[in-house]
Amino acid sequence: MVALKSPLNYLLLLMLSLLITACSSTSLNKKHELFAQDPDIAAAQVYFIRPDTYRERGLADNPVAIEANGKHLMDLAKGEYTYVRMKPVKVTFTTRSLTLFTNKMEPVEMTRTSEITLQPNERYFLHVKQVNEEFRGVYYLIDMVSLETAKSLIDGLRTSSVPGSLAIDKL
Repeated sequence: MVALKSPLNYLLLLMLSLLITACSSTSLNKKHELFAQDPDIAAAQVYFIRPDTYRERGLADNPVAIEANGKHLMDLAKGEYTYVRMKPVKVTFTTRSLTLFTNKMEPVEMTRTSEITLQPNERYFLHVKQVNEEFRGVYYLIDMVSLETAKSLIDGLRTSSVPGSLAIDKL
């Protein structure tokens, strides 16, 4: 582990994160217990949408880790949306990301949670919304939105793990 005590080490870490981010894409934990693997299960259809940001660089551009009921579900890249079938249960979603505070040299982990009860055969459009509190850093909230809003959010986004017939713009 690199110590971030000097500004040079911090700058190197920031440059490395920018390089990694430039090539990043969404990755799913396909073994998560809440994924409905069996096609016969009346699953909830869940879309996670993370629009491109503007004026952000560095840590805020990294993929956002999303947990479901305390276990890693996915890393959602900026400018992408993805689709998953999930078991119809009550889910606590947690977002995890790193940010910088004005008065700290080292990145700080930010987490936010939201709770949603998924129903069988229902569609959910979850906007992974960036909140920038300027001096207190950036964090991400999961906000349920309508199909109409989801369609406006995906303009220009890349898809990840979305079958063609289930793409938001086809609904």
